[in-house]
This record gives sequence, structure tokens and C-alpha cells, in this order.
Amino acid sequence: MKFCKCVALTAGMLAAGFCMAGSVYAKSYVAPKWMFSVGGILSPVELGSDWGEMNVVDVTRKIEHDSKLGEPGLGLDAQAMYFVHPNVAVGLEAAQEWFPEEVSSGWWVRGKTSQQRYLASMRVYLNPQSKTMMYAALGGGIAHTKFSINFSPEEEFSYTGFAYYAGLGVERRFNERWSVGVELRYNGNKFHDKHLIFNGDQMEVSHQANYLSSTLRASYRI
Repeated sequence: MKFCKCVALTAGMLAAGFCMAGSVYAKSYVAPKWMFSVGGILSPVELGSDWGEMNVVDVTRKIEHDSKLGEPGLGLDAQAMYFVHPNVAVGLEAAQEWFPEEVSSGWWVRGKTSQQRYLASMRVYLNPQSKTMMYAALGGGIAHTKFSINFSPEEEFSYTGFAYYAGLGVERRFNERWSVGVELRYNGNKFHDKHLIFNGDQMEVSHQANYLSSTLRASYRI
């Protein structure tokens, strides 16, 4: 009997708590808004397969070296985000990035990369009522990556596959409409392609094209 009373009391307290929380939430909730953003991307590339480097393998001759994506990566992105809650925005993102031709380690030949990314995105704001807002960012989707390496002639490898990112951002609001911000990300991209090159050797490039990036972004809310 005591147990039933405890359960009933606990359920009542929880119900009261939810009602109070709902009341506070209703008062603090801001009508959902769209936010449209454009940004400029900078991606400094470092050695290491997790930081902007791919493995390039001559399968026929059993020679393996690495090669950078190109440095630095420069690009543009555009986002359309919808606030489902004052703290949470979800939406879509498209980005284009170019990694200029560069002589990199291993093969000592010139390589370059271009990439398009199409992602579902989410932001979780920690302090949405402040002028200076901090948030965590997550996204997932697909990336189409083209990697070219100049073996005289140039050989091109391409792959379309899973991509994701995780990052942190700071956004400064000027008024109800306009804001600017900086976002730091770790970008993950699957990559794998192989074919016979000009001399008949089978060349394989794998297994990912991951890198860090920073984005300076301007946003407008409606």
C-alpha cells in the first residue's frame, strides 16, 4: 500500500513538474524562424590521413605513398535552417570546396581536390537568448570528391559517398535579423577509387578525405 502511495505521489510530482516546465517553455518559446546563411570556408591541411591526406597505392608495383588533398582548402557554403525550438535548428546545407594543386609528400607530384557536400544539418544552441551565442553543430549526408594527381599525364579519381561533420560555433547577433559567426569543424568523408593509369599499372586511392575547417558565416532570419 505504501508502495502504491509512493508511486502515486511521485507521478503527481512529476506531472506537476511537467506542467510547470511546459508553462515556462510556452512563455519563453519564440515562434519558429527560418535562418539563411552563407559562409566562406578555410581548411588548412596537415599530414595524416585524418587531417587532409589520402593513401595512393600502386597495386601493380606494390608501392604505397601518401598525398595531400591540396592546401589550403577554400570554399563556400549555404545553409537553410529552421528553428524547431529556441535551442535547436535543423536544415540543409550545400558546400563547394577547392584544394589547390600542391606538391605533397610521398609521390612528390602535384595533386589537387575539389569537393561538393550535401548535408542535413543541426545546431544546438547553449544560450539562444544572448547576443553572443554558442552552439554545437552536427551534420550528415553525401560528398562528391574529385582527386587529381599529376603523373604526367594527370590521373583523376572520384568517389561519392557518406560524409559528416561535427563542430562548435560562436554567433554574434546584431539585431533580430542579422548575425555573423565563426564555426570550427571536423569533416569526415569516405573516399575510394582505383583504375589503370597511363602505364598500365593499377592505382588505388583510399580510404578517406578528412580535414579540419573554419567557416566565417553571415546569417539572416525571417
